[in-house]
Amino acid sequence: MNKKITLILAASLMALAGAARAEQPAVGTHTFYLGLAHIDVNSKAGPLEGGSRQFPAPGAQIRVGDATTTGFGYTYRFAPNWSGEIVLGIPPSHKIYGNGVIKNAGQIAVVRQMPPTVFVNYHLGEYFTKVHPFVGVGLNYTYFEKKRSTPTGDAISGGPTRITLENSWGAAAHVGFTVQYTKQWSLTATAAYADVRSNMRSYTTTNSGVEELHTKINFRPMVYTMSLGYSF
Repeated sequence: MNKKITLILAASLMALAGAARAEQPAVGTHTFYLGLAHIDVNSKAGPLEGGSRQFPAPGAQIRVGDATTTGFGYTYRFAPNWSGEIVLGIPPSHKIYGNGVIKNAGQIAVVRQMPPTVFVNYHLGEYFTKVHPFVGVGLNYTYFEKKRSTPTGDAISGGPTRITLENSWGAAAHVGFTVQYTKQWSLTATAAYADVRSNMRSYTTTNSGVEELHTKINFRPMVYTMSLGYSF
């Protein structure tokens, strides 16, 4: 999936670059952009621990699904080769599936996340006088909301289940390139990675009391975007 999306983005922008004019944004330029973002989650989590139930090896595990959403943001060019950027988007929902001995259970939960990220970008100049590549490093904050167990998740856990996930702070980095058509309009593609980790806990109400299970999730997301920008 990663390679396919990267090739599609690269081929699309390189094909469109032939019609673009070389317009290097000036210092002090503000750019707002809107587009699509695909979040390719490569989650890794240990077996669920705690409670009175014992699962055979390799244990009851979980896997977080991918999501696609609308992305938007703002960039400010504060030096000839440097810019600051705020990346936002409509909070996407991710399906959580069983893994390990509960792999065949299907979807067991859903979580919605809000991952605002800030970057400092270094612009490498012009590529074939049409395309402007850049690299950036920054900081990601991921806030988890709408954490809900499905009926299947409740059945596996043994009763009605409440889920919590700790919010995450982590480093982020991305690479991309911009096709600048005019001083106002541009098209940008990026591929980004963020360090997103969270402690997940589930609380299940059973006939004998509340059972707690917990695990740590490393989301390891790759985010691919394509956006239309307007500068002034």
